Amino acid sequence: MPNKSTKIAKQDEPTTIASWAKVVCTAINARGVDSSQLLQRADISLDSLIDPEGRIPVSKMSHLWALAVETTGDETFGLSVPNFILPTSFHALGFSLMVSASLRDAWLRTQRYYKVVSDVLDIQIKQGNSESALCYVKVPGKEYAIEAIDAFVATMVKLSTDITGGSAKPTKILFERSKPKDIDRFKVLLPCEIYFESACNEIYYKNEDLDRVLTTANRDIALKNDEVVQSYLSRLLKQSLSRQVTEKIITLLAMGEPSQEVIANELHISSRQLQRKLKDESSSFRSLLEEVRKDLAKNYLSRPQQSVIEIAFQLGFQDPSNFTRAFKRWFGTSPSAFRKQQVQL
Repeated sequence: MPNKSTKIAKQDEPTTIASWAKVVCTAINARGVDSSQLLQRADISLDSLIDPEGRIPVSKMSHLWALAVETTGDETFGLSVPNFILPTSFHALGFSLMVSASLRDAWLRTQRYYKVVSDVLDIQIKQGNSESALCYVKVPGKEYAIEAIDAFVATMVKLSTDITGGSAKPTKILFERSKPKDIDRFKVLLPCEIYFESACNEIYYKNEDLDRVLTTANRDIALKNDEVVQSYLSRLLKQSLSRQVTEKIITLLAMGEPSQEVIANELHISSRQLQRKLKDESSSFRSLLEEVRKDLAKNYLSRPQQSVIEIAFQLGFQDPSNFTRAFKRWFGTSPSAFRKQQVQL
């Protein structure tokens, strides 16, 4: 089971499917680096990687990417991740892609179900006369690691090569990222024209390659796996009320501890309706408030310019001693001791 931090965090910020994080860890281990230590530093629970439907906050994944680059000394680390992809790495979507009718059909599935993988990006398909592009479009207000884009693009190229038996190759690839020092690695793994510092991230293929019927196509198997993906996606999107509640709590905390009634009024529903709907999502107002405070407390304590007393008031505690007691209950140590531990890491 995923830890509570992972479960609640997915309700107020972009997330990535935990199995993708597992692939990243496998790539880290292959470099002779202990991924469990990096997971701990990135505040990602090992247990969350076991859950096939677990989600990891993108902010924590970005931290993991940064640690991977730092410990391996390889700015192109993201390009190595596709070598460790398994059919289950993207839930049932991976199986659907493998038996799609054509490469374009696989692209359409990717566009339709990409939120299963991550909701930090939108997928669009740009249609041209002779070639088309799969576009990773940035969602305003959502940030991601450039290594993640390197990995996503390289993964899609590898999947496209695998399902077409190597008959389809990209004609060009555009990256938003700045030009890396080790550009040769990109040229070796992505055999086409590559452009950096572009307006967006795009992969181009010839239309004739995209529309060629694949020998591995199996409509029945594809549709069955689509049903599994749709079921998971619907469960994922059901968290919308919890997400709204969490966002309201974050907004109102600095003015004091918000009550369930206040949050319900903000959402234009009754307190009883709010309680019932949250229960349907296996959640509650008190648990959301608790988890928001826990997550924000850790983030605020990483900022040395803020005193513990200031943080207590920002989290809605009228008495700093109540914050200290709550923090000890959450993490088994005082806020001041926790801050010293983070400085030493």
